[in-house]
Amino acid sequence: MFLHIVGARPQFMKLAPLVREFNNQGLDFDVLHTGQHYDDSMSSNFFTELNIEPPKFQFDNNNKPYPKMISNMISDISSVIDDYTDIIVYGDTITTLAGALSSIFCDKKLHHIEAGLRSKNLDMPEEKIRRLVDEASNYLYCLTEKCKGNLGHVGGEVNVVGDLMYENFLHHNIEEIDQSDYIFVTIHREENTREKELTSIVEQLNELSRYRDIVFPIHPRTRSCIDRYGLSLDFKPLDAISYNEVLSFIKGCDFVISDSGGVPKEAYWLGKKSVVVLEGLVYPILEEEKCSVRSDYNNILESLEKLEELPEIENYNLFGDGKTSKKIVEILNG
Repeated sequence: MFLHIVGARPQFMKLAPLVREFNNQGLDFDVLHTGQHYDDSMSSNFFTELNIEPPKFQFDNNNKPYPKMISNMISDISSVIDDYTDIIVYGDTITTLAGALSSIFCDKKLHHIEAGLRSKNLDMPEEKIRRLVDEASNYLYCLTEKCKGNLGHVGGEVNVVGDLMYENFLHHNIEEIDQSDYIFVTIHREENTREKELTSIVEQLNELSRYRDIVFPIHPRTRSCIDRYGLSLDFKPLDAISYNEVLSFIKGCDFVISDSGGVPKEAYWLGKKSVVVLEGLVYPILEEEKCSVRSDYNNILESLEKLEELPEIENYNLFGDGKTSKKIVEILNG
């Protein structure tokens, strides 16, 4: 029996198409939510919107220091893991690492969805998590051949299956937004919400807002840090929004500024270019294919000039054919 372990918003979107295929094929599984993302707009509402059942197991591990968070997650997962033979983890979060470690300690087969991604920036916690989980996994499912090439040294079985997020994206009917000529912005990562970095980002967004409209759905962590540092936005942000709303705003925008992994991909699928505010891109292929420009926290405005020089996006199929869940289940059925 399979246990899917998720805890963060992007993982819910990767989970949804695989759950649908598990149900289609009659595979036995349960879902465990570690509670890494914690409010309704970032968690429970997503399961409703994605049309999948709420998790069987729901824990609360929000707003804790990372060592305490991962310790609690391992304890939570280990309390139920004995009933399962195979553990499925997604991506590169604290939840991913906790699921992998629990699987190792309890001698379960470990499956890593989105294996082989490399930013080559070991200052990013996500990069370390990817490498640790890849090394520990029995089965690894890659987005692209390049990701597979990064895994030549691992001992597990490696398969190229494409992107569950792309499959999930194709599943949605995206509504039009009654707004035009705006920039869509998301900022939430820990390295961009420290005081020096966030102060610079806010100053640049404020400058940009003097001559461009900005749609900025604000992450709870970002809002808290803006308040803590005494910063102010010269434009009104939105509260956290649903996945469908994210897609609609991206579809209608001129371009995207984000430090997310998923948002620049969704922008690419919708024909929008993006500035990615990260030293190491989560998906380097977007930069290689001239769909994104990389920026650090100090150079967002300069990066916008580079973005305008990029050609229009023409290739929309860098991440598979949208049938990833079927390929994964075929492998699981052996």
